[in-house]
Amino acid sequence: MAIRKMKTQRTDARLQLEAEEPVELPPAEIEEGAVVLQFETVRPFVPELLVTLRAGTIAELVPVMLDGSTFAVHGPTRTFWIKLWHSSPERTRIDRVQILSCLPSTRGMQIVIDDGTDDVDDDLDDYDGAEYADNEDEVADSDEEPPPADRVREPDTF
Repeated sequence: MAIRKMKTQRTDARLQLEAEEPVELPPAEIEEGAVVLQFETVRPFVPELLVTLRAGTIAELVPVMLDGSTFAVHGPTRTFWIKLWHSSPERTRIDRVQILSCLPSTRGMQIVIDDGTDDVDDDLDDYDGAEYADNEDEVADSDEEPPPADRVREPDTF
């Protein structure tokens, strides 16, 4: 893990977090004014990120970003893609955090891909629609022919 020192407009320096593997972030001090948003739509979720960073968390590298400084931080309901700048090598004070993206959390979800042993078409062949009808008359009505073309009204155009 590397921390790159960057000069800012101020007289002090910020330390940008960079790594090649997940980084354990200790509980850190951070002010709401230290948050920079890529998109204004993520503003309602900033408090969740602040609570997560103040409590300490794991920052995982975002695999589609090859810069080594974009991390995914998982909150209780959202996953944040962020860049972090600390004011000390101990990483106990966050000077700046830039939120690049904010997505609903999918942690704990399991995706099952059909292995092809079950034939879905066989299940559909046996389907008669009866379980979705309110009564049996609606199932019987579904076999009726559509109305003749001369009785179909064309939609109004504007």
